[in-house]
Amino acid sequence: MALYATAATVLAAVEGRRGSIKGLVYASSFQNVKQLYALVCETQRYSAVLDAVIAGAGLLRAEKKLRPHLAKVLVYELLLGKGFRGGGGRWRPLLERHQARLKAELARLKVQRRVSRNEDLLQVGSRPGTASQVPRFVRVNTLKTSPEDAVDYFKRQGFSYQGRASSLEDLRALKGKCFLLDPLLPELLVFPAQTDLHDHPLYRAGHLILQDKASCLPAMLLAPPPGSHVLDACAAPGNKTSHLAALLRNQGKIFAFDRD
Repeated sequence: MALYATAATVLAAVEGRRGSIKGLVYASSFQNVKQLYALVCETQRYSAVLDAVIAGAGLLRAEKKLRPHLAKVLVYELLLGKGFRGGGGRWRPLLERHQARLKAELARLKVQRRVSRNEDLLQVGSRPGTASQVPRFVRVNTLKTSPEDAVDYFKRQGFSYQGRASSLEDLRALKGKCFLLDPLLPELLVFPAQTDLHDHPLYRAGHLILQDKASCLPAMLLAPPPGSHVLDACAAPGNKTSHLAALLRNQGKIFAFDRD
């Protein structure tokens, strides 16, 4: 199935430091971006666990034509995900031949680390990766709403607004349903790491942009006044371009390009 092959390609590029998950997913030709993004993120999150299970079960020794990153994606889907989607194509029978050994290896790993849930494997025997500790930054699309209205909406949903952050420690201390306003960017909200807003109504309506802080800095530093002409020579997947449009208040021109 194209989903698994594409996810393996993206995962290999991410681990080879050839780009971010988000950028590589959007640059791929796969249509269901949300599905692909979620699969790559979860596979990477369990990467160390999957490596241990695959090695212990001898999967790559038995299936010499199976690429390591594809094996990791497939084993995640078999053991930790929602099961093979769309039938799994030719990969399903291949993995099912090794299903018993893979499940046994996962069970052995849990016994060894004295845990009962898959999630607990992330915190025992290996530290969470740096990416899992980075707060979730969310840019308010000021062409559609205001930061104040977005904050009010989240507060009505039961989130606790902590005001403007004063230090990095404030960001690192975020937990549960608490969120802050970034100390530098007035339109950037900050949530605890791993907060998933892909199904949030404001995101689906285009009022929120899930954008890393580093990606927000170029437009902020350029600070083009309304009416400017701006050249964006590194435009994919488009978050910086849309940030520029917001700063220009849709007054001016943006020439957006990227390598094909």
